[in-house]
Amino acid sequence: MNTIAAALPVLLGALVGATVFSRDIDQQTHVLGLTQSVSRARWFWMRVVVVFLPLTAAAAILGFILEAARVGFESWSYVVNVGPVQSYGMSSMLFPLFNSSGIILGAYTFMALVAGAAVSLLVRSPIAAVAVTLVAVAGLMVGFQNLARPHYAEPTVLTQGIDHDTFYATYVMDSSMAWVIRSGYTDANGKPVEIDYQACTTDTAGNEYDQRSDESDVDFYVRQKAFLAQLDAEYRACVLAQGVDHYETWYHSVDQVRRFQFMEATLVLILSGLLLLPALWGLRRLKP
Repeated sequence: MNTIAAALPVLLGALVGATVFSRDIDQQTHVLGLTQSVSRARWFWMRVVVVFLPLTAAAAILGFILEAARVGFESWSYVVNVGPVQSYGMSSMLFPLFNSSGIILGAYTFMALVAGAAVSLLVRSPIAAVAVTLVAVAGLMVGFQNLARPHYAEPTVLTQGIDHDTFYATYVMDSSMAWVIRSGYTDANGKPVEIDYQACTTDTAGNEYDQRSDESDVDFYVRQKAFLAQLDAEYRACVLAQGVDHYETWYHSVDQVRRFQFMEATLVLILSGLLLLPALWGLRRLKP
């Protein structure tokens, strides 16, 4: 449900925002309205007030309902991070949870509707307007998440020493880490270090992991523990020899979610206002 709600602005922008004007223009029904003492401004803003604003309010209400249904989610949320790239997780700062929250869902819905209107008044072809709006709105949503949102606040940096837990991956199960944006080996100055993992790979005989016929369970456990400790020590020495000093995890904490929502909603609404400019320009060029 969260994913469907998060994608709702894209669908509404294409199916409503783009068609509410382009359909009339394509069928020439706008001519009747504009020749009956109805100004272009009234023809445009009437649709914004009657269609766009109620849909925006409904989307925001849906978002608040979904947000209320997720109360307590942070207690079991998680993010698993492998190397410098977040691989998967459930974060209240990422799609779909962030985008399906009340104020964000409402803001994106209004932006998508205005974007659809602008495209339809410039392109004037219903099919082309729908296609362009789909791509444009989806691209804007991706851009906000990947390019803008990480910079709404300075991330918290968790520093870990080089030990077994940071050799291959960092598993962030702490719900305070709502969004891990970067992690990896760094040198003493905090600069990322690319590790040659192949150089640190140790060839070991397969039977070293098997219990020997003359070995008791206790002896096998002791030998395995010593064997793995030796491998860890060799790997750690290899990593340190490549200039690594520690392992850093950069993240945004869960207590900043509301701040991020208000900041992004503000930016999205500002963008919506800017999108009104090409829409009004296309409206001026529209002939009755």
